[in-house]
Amino acid sequence: MKRIGIAFLAAVAAVGVVSATPVPSSTQVESANPSSTRKCHTNPTPFVIPGLQEWEGGSGFWKLNPSTRIVVDPAYAEGGALDAQDTLMRNPSNLKQFAASFQSDISEVSGIDVEVVVSKNYRPHDIFLTLGADTKDPELNHEGYLLDITKKGISIQGVTSRGAFWGTRSVLQMLILADENNYALPHGHARDFPNYHERKFMQDIARKPIPMTDLHEYATLTSFYKFNTLHHHYNDNPGMQVKGILHNWQDQYAGFRLRTDNPKYSMYASNDTSYTKQEMREFQDFIKARGLDLIPEIDTPAHSLCFTKFHPDWTIQNDTARGDWLDLGNPEVQPFLKGLWTEFVDWFDSSSISIGADEYDPTKGDLARAFVNSMHDFFAENFNRSIRMWGSDVRLPGTIEINKNVHIDMWDFTYSQPVTDTGNGYKVCNLNAPNSYLVPRSQSYQDFIDAQKIYELWEPWVFDIIDRGNMSRNVDPKEPNLTGGGFANWNDFLSESVTRVELYDRVSRAADVFGEKLWAGTKNSEHIPYDKWAPLAKKLRENIPGITLRRRPQSNNQFVISYDFEDGVKDASGNGYDGQLQNGASVVQAGEGHGNAVQLTSKSFIKTPLESISYPYAVGMWIKPSGEQQPNAVILESGDGRLLISNSTAPTITFEQDGNQYNTQITLPPNEWSHIAFSADTKQTSVFFNMRRQAIVNYYNPRWDSLRNETLLVTAPISSIGSPSGNSMEGLVDGFFVLDRASYGGEMAFIGKRYANALP
Repeated sequence: MKRIGIAFLAAVAAVGVVSATPVPSSTQVESANPSSTRKCHTNPTPFVIPGLQEWEGGSGFWKLNPSTRIVVDPAYAEGGALDAQDTLMRNPSNLKQFAASFQSDISEVSGIDVEVVVSKNYRPHDIFLTLGADTKDPELNHEGYLLDITKKGISIQGVTSRGAFWGTRSVLQMLILADENNYALPHGHARDFPNYHERKFMQDIARKPIPMTDLHEYATLTSFYKFNTLHHHYNDNPGMQVKGILHNWQDQYAGFRLRTDNPKYSMYASNDTSYTKQEMREFQDFIKARGLDLIPEIDTPAHSLCFTKFHPDWTIQNDTARGDWLDLGNPEVQPFLKGLWTEFVDWFDSSSISIGADEYDPTKGDLARAFVNSMHDFFAENFNRSIRMWGSDVRLPGTIEINKNVHIDMWDFTYSQPVTDTGNGYKVCNLNAPNSYLVPRSQSYQDFIDAQKIYELWEPWVFDIIDRGNMSRNVDPKEPNLTGGGFANWNDFLSESVTRVELYDRVSRAADVFGEKLWAGTKNSEHIPYDKWAPLAKKLRENIPGITLRRRPQSNNQFVISYDFEDGVKDASGNGYDGQLQNGASVVQAGEGHGNAVQLTSKSFIKTPLESISYPYAVGMWIKPSGEQQPNAVILESGDGRLLISNSTAPTITFEQDGNQYNTQITLPPNEWSHIAFSADTKQTSVFFNMRRQAIVNYYNPRWDSLRNETLLVTAPISSIGSPSGNSMEGLVDGFFVLDRASYGGEMAFIGKRYANALP
């Protein structure tokens, strides 16, 4: 077999070059405070997201180096007097804890292990964290900060510890965009503060199982852009038709993500993914050190199939009601819900709790309104907590007035009216659909957020982008009852719709632009065109420390991995991703034009240094399977999924992602060489058999009670060829490659043929 070297890979790259969007060499922008006076040679405003509210440039540069320290002012190391007033969480993080988060971030971005010390004295290469910014400054409020970058060092002075942490996010982003050879940051002074206090990311983690490790990464992502609130929706089910139509309503998927040992409530926890009290404790400790609050939500009396499937007699007893509607008139229901919250409320540090209370039976408006008021009193009297609900008063007509202390999350004009609600004294947060709604694979809402439209037209006071000037639909920007806004990720079409890696991609592309507008409004977007903002935003998004869900391995060229096995498991791509033979896997002389190949048994496998690769990519290999294979034998595997040579019901190539299986209908003949490859672009995953496309990975997506054929973007598992769990495909493998872009028929044949001198 001919050695597959760098020259061949370069030739393939030349055939299929896909140009990347160029990133401007400059990471500085026009001033976010254009009215300020400047000297001729002062440093322009550095680019960060959200953009700095005010900047006065100096004329030199500060440089990160191995002697840099993060110095914490001992007067505030354990926190400041205003910290507790700045958060919904009990026991908020202090300056020293925020410094530890910053320390980890700098190390990952630069490779420099900075030291954290507590001292009043800092040196020219140090970063000093302190409090004491002017609390009488009405714009700084609790989360503002002052940033000074001078020849004396960097000083970040917050009103609160969290405000100082937001200053570290700005410095971190400047480091990411700086020249990595010297990490030089421009001298200057910034006065930075948020326009709105509530900057929220709401995530439906009920309909799609999301591992706790992923929740940590979503917290890291959003805090990077100075969001301060996460809102977790812990229970839900598919949108349901009435019982008279959906006769199998009790069999539909229903998620409840909190798992207790109390047998009275343990039955409701989802078997696929649920979180223990200890896991929630550790998660909240993690997000506090990232400047985030957590609002927990158990959504009732609708969206409650996780309860009604166990208690069908608790539903409204007619065929025109939905099976996930609890009957509030049933004397057992409300005591159950209060007992449920009593079980779980102390799991959470937040002083604000969401009870949901949306999309309920409109014929029972006063009953639902009385329920909301009863829950308000219950939480206030027993737990000293406030509650919030999804805006629903329009669709719950009645004479009972909802308590004015209930916070409204506005989501749909047909359910509530923001001008009316704020005018009546309710606190309102803007999560209004469709602009703030991300619903993967939905035809009613956005599959991807329209980032340019948000950047150019949206702010928290804008509830209707199309009719932005209509003040009967949008509130005054200075409306005191408008607490802020954010965006929501709903997973109405369950886990089959997108992989967890696809989901992160969608959320990350929305987080930066919403972070910009929630903090600074149009102050920066009016002066920086979107086409200049977006490339720099992309570079930041791709380099956030602590994020693994991007699944885009670093590569010096378009080939990420190339194993021809002529010299063991050396990577010929030039990236150095050499493999390791494990549990008896061995290089053998294969013949038939294949030269050397690797022999796998059910127990053996090849370990690579990588986990997975997200779209766009192409992955392929030659396979000669033996005649006998175990059920669900693994060709490729990672923590994100597997490629199986067969599944439990058919001897066909099958993808497995997030616990779901997708059959390709392709069968590999035993004792013969076959080439199998798959490639994902932004729309679909194509499967190639003997270098011809034979299948598109798809599934039937249940849109309520109808079916729709959908394509899936597989996250390619490349952690191992075969499986460490002892269920590997048995046979020979050869010519394994990973390409960091999509590939198509002609090029696939070009690659495959050069890994073997003979075709089957």
